Amino acid sequence: MMEVAIIGSGISGLSVAHHLKKAGVEVKVFEKEEVLGGNIQSEYIDGYLCELGPQTVLADSKMEDFLKDLHLEPIYANPSSKKRYIYKKGRLVALPLSPLEFITSPFLSFSGKLRLLREPFVPKSPKKEESIAEFVRRRFGKEFLDYVVAPFVSGVYAGDPEELSVKYAVRKVYELEERYGSVIRGAIKLKALGPSGKLISFKDGNKTLINKLSEKLEVLKGNVVLRIRRKDEFFLLDTKEGKFSAKAVVVATPSTSASYLLRDLSWSVSEEFDKIYYAPVLVMHISVNAGSLPEGFGFLVPRREGKRILGVIFSSQLFAGRSPKGKDLLTLYLGGATDPQIVDYSDEAVVSIVEKELKEILKIEHFEIIRITRWKKGIPQYTLGYGRYLDLANSIEKEQPGLFLTGNYLYGVSVADCIRASYQVAQRVLEFLELKKGAVV
Repeated sequence: MMEVAIIGSGISGLSVAHHLKKAGVEVKVFEKEEVLGGNIQSEYIDGYLCELGPQTVLADSKMEDFLKDLHLEPIYANPSSKKRYIYKKGRLVALPLSPLEFITSPFLSFSGKLRLLREPFVPKSPKKEESIAEFVRRRFGKEFLDYVVAPFVSGVYAGDPEELSVKYAVRKVYELEERYGSVIRGAIKLKALGPSGKLISFKDGNKTLINKLSEKLEVLKGNVVLRIRRKDEFFLLDTKEGKFSAKAVVVATPSTSASYLLRDLSWSVSEEFDKIYYAPVLVMHISVNAGSLPEGFGFLVPRREGKRILGVIFSSQLFAGRSPKGKDLLTLYLGGATDPQIVDYSDEAVVSIVEKELKEILKIEHFEIIRITRWKKGIPQYTLGYGRYLDLANSIEKEQPGLFLTGNYLYGVSVADCIRASYQVAQRVLEFLELKKGAVV
């Protein structure tokens, strides 16, 4: 019998495994695929380094401690990456970086600026829960929603602001209103808006993080877990390669897989988790001649502009060494909750759309396709009423001592969110095993 079985080798599962291994716990990681890392995948193709999933990691002090623990050196984004663009009325416009810049720049109309200045005086809504769109229209106005927040939601969640819950998808913003009665007033007081850290990656891409985490762990690749059952004080795992038993189990898979695995432990939780919606995302890597792009991180495209591209990252400007000399690498995103069908289009149809839109937006006539990647279940959507899923996760953990759930459908969709959560999850596992408290945090 092992002490802890971890199901799933994405960043959530491997990070928890790392903490437990460091604390002296016997851990086995089960992964149904032959390739580790979930949607964190980096590939070299003809001299281009392509990130098929997350492009960057936001490194705060906790992340920096985590990397030091792994003896892993990050690379930092080019300072010019602070400059970002929004496609507005036929051209790329630099996005203001502070509340003051929004007021002084021509990005917003005069009426849009007046609406922004009113925000500190807008009362709270009597509604128990609002969508991001409802919240932003009420506090900042429609123009700010259309040209700032909606593109941001597309860039982070590939989501629909009319469907996502402000309380669960952007909790930091929600809490500013709750605590201070105003987002702007609270943000100024706490300096809480904008990234709280530096954008990083690694010389050979984000997959480096997965490789480093897994190198000292026992990972059973290609060994799918078919069933989890409880027997007295421990768990039985039926897998492709045989039966295993464990004192504790950490399910670190997407909610759809967790739904399947939990069916013998709680049929009701299993059914509900299967309803969590993941927005599909199509990622396209293309090459253009160097000098074809404005300087910066990239651009987002508001849906009201009538384009299919959600956004584009200037990958080789963001981090050095991502493309051969004389070439630039672009990473394009399409699909999401507002345009899911495009993920099922043929390569030819997608290329035709991209060719037309890049010509309009960047004036690029020719490009070379490096890779097209389709994530049919890309990013979990923290929709209105999402709290019920978090409550269900808590309830099954209480009903089944020794069972722990983690993943980007519970603690936030970013890599940094998953790593921060891993400390808490590992600590709870250690306390369940009655080992030395404080070994992780």
